[in-house]
Amino acid sequence: MRPRASAVCALALLLAVASFAAPGDQVATVLRVVDGDTLQVSLDGRAEKVRLIGVDTPESVDPRRPVQYFGKEAAAFTRSLASGKRVTLRGEDGAPGRDKYDRLLRYVFLPDGRLLNAEIIRLGYGHAYLRYPFSRMEEFRSHERRARARHLGLWAQGTPGARRGTGQPAVARPAPVARGPLVGSLRGTVFHRPGCVKAARIAPANRIEFADSQDAAAAGYAPCRICLGPPPARTSP
Repeated sequence: MRPRASAVCALALLLAVASFAAPGDQVATVLRVVDGDTLQVSLDGRAEKVRLIGVDTPESVDPRRPVQYFGKEAAAFTRSLASGKRVTLRGEDGAPGRDKYDRLLRYVFLPDGRLLNAEIIRLGYGHAYLRYPFSRMEEFRSHERRARARHLGLWAQGTPGARRGTGQPAVARPAPVARGPLVGSLRGTVFHRPGCVKAARIAPANRIEFADSQDAAAAGYAPCRICLGPPPARTSP
């Protein structure tokens, strides 16, 4: 590429980043993708680890645990979007800037303006992490509902046990199909009949519906022992 063309491209990239920047934002370069929800960036001349706010992906590098189901795919997806890119980091107003591992807690905007945190959830490579409140919580919940409904990524059909992260999906012996509607919680891993006492405790904002028990199992949910009986025995693949 000619020097003039290179300069024009660099200027265009800087303008694109600046067009959605807000006060307090920081511009950084992604050095590597550690995991689906964790980056290492160059910021102000130093290397920093960044934990994406509001999203959790299956583990792929934790030495204490086996690689979880869809962990490698999630890391590869994040790598394809962010590796080597110049990104904009934005913190959550009123929240701690770092976690207990001293990682920066940030929203990460890609050069084209897309929010990396949201894209991971929207396309089924992770789920909304709702343990701590954050300003985009409802948006991320909505992304997860749609990804589940469309069976994207780790919510794909035929992958029961995906959320449990055992390395490979568990294989269940054939069991009668419980017809829907059935309900579960975005913050749980169990599905119920709508009239179940436990279903009544699910907050409307967290409520998700399944067409039948196969649909629920494909999303990684197990049947409620109260209204649907014990789950079928599982065997190794």
